[in-house]
Formats: sequence, C-alpha cells, structure tokens
Amino acid sequence: MADPFPLYVPPEARRLFQSESLLRRFAQMGHWDDGASLLELHGSLGALAIAKALSCHLTVVEPDQRLADALKERARVVGVGEKVAVQHGGTSSIKFAERAFDGIFSFGRVMGVPAKVAKLWRPSLAVNGRLGITAMVKVGRNPVDAALAAWQTRLGSPLLNPRQTLMAIEVEGYEPELIETLGDLELDEYYRELEGVLGRTTDKNEDGAKALKEEIALHRAHAGKSGVTIAFMVARRKEPGEKPPPSRDGG
Repeated sequence: MADPFPLYVPPEARRLFQSESLLRRFAQMGHWDDGASLLELHGSLGALAIAKALSCHLTVVEPDQRLADALKERARVVGVGEKVAVQHGGTSSIKFAERAFDGIFSFGRVMGVPAKVAKLWRPSLAVNGRLGITAMVKVGRNPVDAALAAWQTRLGSPLLNPRQTLMAIEVEGYEPELIETLGDLELDEYYRELEGVLGRTTDKNEDGAKALKEEIALHRAHAGKSGVTIAFMVARRKEPGEKPPPSRDGG
C-alpha cells in the first residue's frame, strides 16, 4: 500500500497554484529578497521562478530521482543553477537547522494534515518566515457525507473548511494570511488532466495510481460537486507573546 502522504500525483502532471500572480503575492508576503533562503518540498517550476525573480537561494527536497535531475537541469538553463540546491531524498528524512529558511512550501502536493505539517516545519522557519501548504478542504453549505467520510479515511483526520483549517494552523504558532481554493470547474479540469497523465506516465507507483483513480472517481460520483476541493494557504510564523496586529478599522 502506498504511503498516505504526500497524496500521489504523477511526476509529469501540472502543479497547482503556480500562477504568476500567486507566486508574486506569496513572495511579497514573505518580504523575500536576494538574501532570502527558501525550502520547497517536492520541486516545481514555480519555485524556480521565485528563485530567478528574486535571485535568492532555494533548497529543494525531491524524492523522485528523475525529477531531481530534471530540476537541476532546468535551474541551470534558466540561470539559477548556483542558487538552487536540489537534494534527492524523502522530505521527512532530511533534517535542517532551526530557523534556517525564510519560507517553506509545497505547491500542489498535499503533504499531510495541515496542522501537523505546520507543527513539523515551524522550527525550521525563521522568525516571520512564511509557510505555504496545499491541503484538501470541505467547501459549500452541504458537502456530501460520503465524500467527507472517504477523505477522512484516507487522510486519517476529518476535513475542515478553509476557515477551520487556518484556525488549526494558527494554534501551532502562526498568523494565517492567505487561502485560495479551486472552484468546481478548475477541479474538473485538473482531474481530467491527471486522468490523461495517468494513461501515459512511465511512473511505476501502482498503489499511488490506484489511489488517484479512486480520488477521481469519488469526485465524479457526485458530478464534481462533492464539497471537497484543493486549497493553498499561507501563514506567518508567530512568536509566543507577540502582540496581535492592529485592527484595520482602528477600533
């Protein structure tokens, strides 16, 4: 049986949440510049784009050797080879120093229950560092009970709505700043793409492919309106005793 996390995505598949506007906004939230040090869990072209735009240092942990090699070559081609360090290995097996990174993120890969991921990586975030997490969330007024039950079984934890998810991350020592979710049409298109990639991938992860096919079938069983979607959220590392931000209305 495949490991539960990260949720399987074929190596050739497009990564979610890598629009130029989101990447720019993420970098602006982090106040990153050429002195920033960033960590990505499972490499993506979006992270390379940030490294190129800011001329900052990027460390990538990539478990797939083919993708690790491809990212190294891509970094060289776009002119950031000296700024990007790609490490081949599992994201849970490589240890980093405390407060080593100004940003830690994973675009389009669900690494685990958001609150647990936030707790795990907080020590490696610098003061005011930003965490970017991709997660499954429930949305709408009437999410389908069968879909929620299926996801709870798969994730080992009940699905939360976006606000609840951000609150759960806040408890682990963060200030929530951003959350974006895929709409029904965007999720339909993404699953169609994944289905096509599954038909031609050379990856041999049979358990992962089976789990993804079940995920797509669950989505379609409810006409694409199960009340479950994919989200990307950003939160700032907050310190104990830190004063809350001033009220926007001055009250």
